[in-house]
Amino acid sequence: MNVLVSAGEVSGDIIGALIAEELLRRDPSVHVWGLGGSRMSAAGVTVAARTNHLGRVGVSESFSAILPLVRAFAAVRREIRRARPDVAILVANDLFNVVLGRWLRARGIPTLAVFPPQVWIWKAAARVFSGSWDVVAASFPDEQRVYSRHVRTVFIGHYLADRLGRATPAERDAARASLGAGGAVVGLFPGSRVHELEILTPLLLDAAALLLKSDPSMRFVMAIAERADEPRIAAEIARRGLTANIALVHDSHAAIRASDLLLMASGTATLEASIIGTPMIVLYRVQRITMSIVRLAIRLGLMDSETISLPNLILEGPVVPEVSQERLSADRVVEEAKQLLADRERLAAMSERLSRVSAAVDGHGSVQRIADLVEELGLRRAPLCQDLPAVALEGGSA
Repeated sequence: MNVLVSAGEVSGDIIGALIAEELLRRDPSVHVWGLGGSRMSAAGVTVAARTNHLGRVGVSESFSAILPLVRAFAAVRREIRRARPDVAILVANDLFNVVLGRWLRARGIPTLAVFPPQVWIWKAAARVFSGSWDVVAASFPDEQRVYSRHVRTVFIGHYLADRLGRATPAERDAARASLGAGGAVVGLFPGSRVHELEILTPLLLDAAALLLKSDPSMRFVMAIAERADEPRIAAEIARRGLTANIALVHDSHAAIRASDLLLMASGTATLEASIIGTPMIVLYRVQRITMSIVRLAIRLGLMDSETISLPNLILEGPVVPEVSQERLSADRVVEEAKQLLADRERLAAMSERLSRVSAAVDGHGSVQRIADLVEELGLRRAPLCQDLPAVALEGGSA
């Protein structure tokens, strides 16, 4: 079987690698290739184009990724001309994979969506998007409810619920000991997308410096998603004289377990923190044009609210604080953090409420269930979909 995996961003690279490992475990003769990053490559995927650095949140933020994504689309086309895939797995990378899915289905190649465009943002477009996929593998209950109205949708849960659990006191103690931490520990998670790192890294470091003034015993741990970003972040830390106070790590789960409180970019890491049970403050800022579009969509009834953090969306309420847009500053983050760190009962209550997230996204073997769907789709070639026009980002047709 010849399998195409199209993934964008670090989170897509991770799940793409896990799916590839499971497929190759079942049948070592399977050829898996596509778009992704170092994790997929290490798992045995032939990576035609690297896309981890192309992840964006927002409308205007995405403009800088258009040309690289056009090149990635061209790479997929070239490989398909050489060896047509039996099935395509489209992981996240919202609009790119929606377009690619249409193009593939128009050529009779079955497609499976994993982490399709989030319904909290794209609910109004779900019917249009659904024409890009034969099957949607839903990780969240809302995905199941919305997409099942338009396309075959199978709830498989989120792979993190299979791999993570609530941290025990012993695990927390061990994680803190590895940092040599005696007082409060605050985790700093600036995200993995380029624009997140540019905005949140300096803001989080400024917040850490302010928190240290009020409590010199405080320790910080900063999780880095991509090793290539470490030298630049380390230089920013050194420039502020914080090298002795901030530990840089690549094991995000250990950092989450070690922390009393997390200051983190909105994204998959907030789901990891929810499952482990660590309280957090979620931070995000998009460009003004993006926020204007979002607020217009809310007024038109196309979106429900500006809420963006996964725990709040999954649990349908303000479980964790969100600091965003005009409110996002180091001073405001420090104010929120001090209030939480001073109120152990509130931290404990937040941790307890977060325990409900894991149950909501537990699919009992999500990667294995995705592999089952891939094998099912790979056994057939979808008929040419005459009603789905070929969409190309490069001139001409395959």
